[in-house]
Order: sequence, then structure tokens, then C-alpha cells
Amino acid sequence: MKNTGIPINFGMSVLLGFIVGAAIAGQTFYSFTQENLRQFGVLKAMGTSNWTLLRMILLQAVLVGVIGYGLGVGLTSLFGFAMRNTVLAFKFPWQLLVFSGLGVTVICTFAALISIRKVIQLEPAIVFKS
Repeated sequence: MKNTGIPINFGMSVLLGFIVGAAIAGQTFYSFTQENLRQFGVLKAMGTSNWTLLRMILLQAVLVGVIGYGLGVGLTSLFGFAMRNTVLAFKFPWQLLVFSGLGVTVICTFAALISIRKVIQLEPAIVFKS
């Protein structure tokens, strides 16, 4: 730990993974919003409030975050269980679960905010444009 650059390289890998994950999640949410602007416009034209649309997007972000976090933690735990009798070192403390959960929360919040901004600014008249 003291005489090699492994901790720095590992930390940079984690940071890069976080940045790439945030970018992909943001782009995915934005793409979902772009593809469904007409549907959001229809809902707005029918009188749906911005608060209701905001809750729809937040629910989607929460569901995607919980499912993604659960799959990630589950697959990591299975990997650790499969490697328990090998020479490969595997440590999965509860602090790592909390830290990764906070990271997923930040990424999902960032991605949802991008989509929310687009939907809130949407004019219901977009439904009538071809």
C-alpha cells in the first residue's frame, strides 16, 4: 500500500467508473425523455401538472436505481462467494455497500434532474407538431 501506486490507480479507476456511469445514466434518461416528449406533451395538454410528471420521472429513477444497485450488489456477492476458496483476495465490507449506494443515488438524481428540466420546459403544443 505504501510502496506502490496501486491505491492511486485503483482510486482513479473507481473515479473514472463513477464518471462514466453518471454520463451513461444521464444520457439514457435524457434519451428516454427525448423519445417520449410527445407522450409528456399529451399528458400536459390533458392537464397533468408538472408535479405529477416530476413524480413519474423520480419514480422511474428510483426503480432503475434500486434494480441496478440490487443487481450489482447481488452479482458482486455471488462473485465473492464463488471466490471464497481461491487465492484471490475478496473483501466486501458494509461501508462499501453504503458508499456504492450513495454513488448510485447521486447518479440517479443527476440523471433525473436532466430529464425533469426538459419535461418542465415542454410546451403541450408539441403534440400538434409533426
